[in-house]
Amino acid sequence: MSPSNSQPYRLMFVAPNLGGGGAERALVNIINYLDRSRFQPHLALFQKTGVFLKELAPDVPVYEVQPTDYGLPQRNWVRVWAIKRLCDWLQPALVMSVTWQVNFIAALTGSLFQLNCPLVTNEQVALSRHLKTAWQRHIFWPVARRVYRRITKIVTISEGIAAELQHGLALPHDKFQIIYNPVAVAEIRQRADQAVGMVSLPHPLLVAVGRLDPQKNFPLLFGAIKRVVQEQPVTLYVLGEGSARPHLESLIRSLGLQSCVHLLGFQCNPYAYVKQADLFVLSSDYEGFANVIVEAMAVGTPVVATDCPYGPRDILAGGQYGILVPPGDEEALAQAILAYLKNPGQRSQMEPIVQRRAEVFSVEEIVPQYERLFSELLAPQVN
Repeated sequence: MSPSNSQPYRLMFVAPNLGGGGAERALVNIINYLDRSRFQPHLALFQKTGVFLKELAPDVPVYEVQPTDYGLPQRNWVRVWAIKRLCDWLQPALVMSVTWQVNFIAALTGSLFQLNCPLVTNEQVALSRHLKTAWQRHIFWPVARRVYRRITKIVTISEGIAAELQHGLALPHDKFQIIYNPVAVAEIRQRADQAVGMVSLPHPLLVAVGRLDPQKNFPLLFGAIKRVVQEQPVTLYVLGEGSARPHLESLIRSLGLQSCVHLLGFQCNPYAYVKQADLFVLSSDYEGFANVIVEAMAVGTPVVATDCPYGPRDILAGGQYGILVPPGDEEALAQAILAYLKNPGQRSQMEPIVQRRAEVFSVEEIVPQYERLFSELLAPQVN
């Protein structure tokens, strides 16, 4: 339903939850910074959980559409009906879903029912990395090619994801739009100045941030650190939590890195740690965008990152604003770290440069791109 000219458009965003991932952080930033004179956001969550719930703007209504878990076929059908019923009741002017599983359900809902409004999906990951088995690929892609035709616009957060989806879904180029994830740069800088009780360290400090799971490839980073400390003592803080913690703790012991590698767990304010670091390191095998790189640059910390699909190359402009190394190459990662540490004045040289680059991805730059997209898609309803 299209509101009158004096009322903001009602938008319905759909996500699985507000857990601590980059997609959820980006969604909260989009919702929080939308112009309330033009748009009224509502949020539907499969489960009303997650660390970012408390950071959501208080004027945003939140609906839990699947409070009880079910088996896979029944769960997805429950989700389809829940989205349909909420749309019937809420009458949004536009629906936008986030994360590929939710996007598939939203596309299926739009294919089975008439939602009477534009449907936008926000694609945050390379599906080639998530559809790992042959049966997943053989089932997903043929069905997705049919249901994704009902989507009005597919927003991707990197050029690589757009290219992969366009090929996999066999959809025209104009169905896609690249909009990078928005980062609250000013807020990050303010929070980075808050004390976290860190002690003064005798060696250079490296920081990595991410879930403790295989995608982030912390074993690669630990192996590189093993090589680095043979030439230069360092301390590495890893901020994040996940199922791989026991394995990583065992690996740290087996490599003899207990004195220099520390798993600090999830931190509500990682930015204070990152700002005090001499170098930020990302060792992922793949990413959707890698918000953490922008967050590190926002506080002036130089970056070494794997040139993984997709995101780091976009953010660092092919290596102009940080060092890119081949994914999975332990020796290259170690040498890149050492090359930076051997030039201790590089931090002061790079700080203003990377801070300016981070502002390209700020909420002030990115959220208006979403607002323009929404306005373009809603314009036919006004005519």
